[in-house]
Amino acid sequence: MNAIKIDTSLQYSIAVTEFISDNPNANCVIIASATGVKQNYYHNFSKFLSHNNYSVFTFDYGGIGDSKPESLKKFSTTATNWAQNDFESVVQYVKSKKPDSKIFIITHSIGGQLIGLVPSNNLFEGVIMAVSQSGSWIHWKGFERLKMQFLRYVTIPLFCRIFNYLPSSHFTRMEDLPKEMALEWAKWCKKPNYHFDCIDNVKEHYDKIKCKIISYSIDNDFYATVPAVNWIASQFKNAEVTRTHLKAEDFGVKDIGHFGFFKNRFKDSIWNVFLEDLRKFEN
Repeated sequence: MNAIKIDTSLQYSIAVTEFISDNPNANCVIIASATGVKQNYYHNFSKFLSHNNYSVFTFDYGGIGDSKPESLKKFSTTATNWAQNDFESVVQYVKSKKPDSKIFIITHSIGGQLIGLVPSNNLFEGVIMAVSQSGSWIHWKGFERLKMQFLRYVTIPLFCRIFNYLPSSHFTRMEDLPKEMALEWAKWCKKPNYHFDCIDNVKEHYDKIKCKIISYSIDNDFYATVPAVNWIASQFKNAEVTRTHLKAEDFGVKDIGHFGFFKNRFKDSIWNVFLEDLRKFEN
């Protein structure tokens, strides 16, 4: 395990952790985190993959974890920048470090939304999406929809105005978020077609991805309903997309959870499912 910082074109650095396989011919995996989740959450899973012949790279988006400045109040970045600057910088770093290796991507939640915006996403040769979804309000119903709307229309704008960042660690499992990132994310969530209604040429960016994509959903996921997961998976028009729904009982547990995939308790179950997916991408 090796922790480094890479410079970006937006004049802030991104913290990256490398888990390099002993096999010099190993292919590479980049893990794209969920919103406000530190990269170290994925480190045990990354070690598991590196012991199984993959060189793995995790990173913190700008403003998160080891990519966080002393104060978020004076730091500015957006969700779009997370894709087009942060994620892109990591892809370019991995390609320069391992030019002869294939690049596979594993996304968690927002990571699967961002891959369509990464300028070099045509380099991806296989993608696993763990509960990656649209955040649009239309994919929730009843009281859950009201909760989502209150968050987007009231909580996020109000707290960002008061604190100049989103203190989300006080009311969610997420880390605090940069103000402009949180506001842009909230804007996306207000639109029926999510970020497709907010960013120019999104469809063209998504259409550059032509590899195999395996998209996973689970039961009882407040953050990623099945319709929301279906929607984002359907936007990769030129990719070979496989949608799979995982049931907790198949893994001997009561609930998997939106933040459960990468926990150690799934080392002998879901992690092996992902490993088999990666091996399918090799062919």
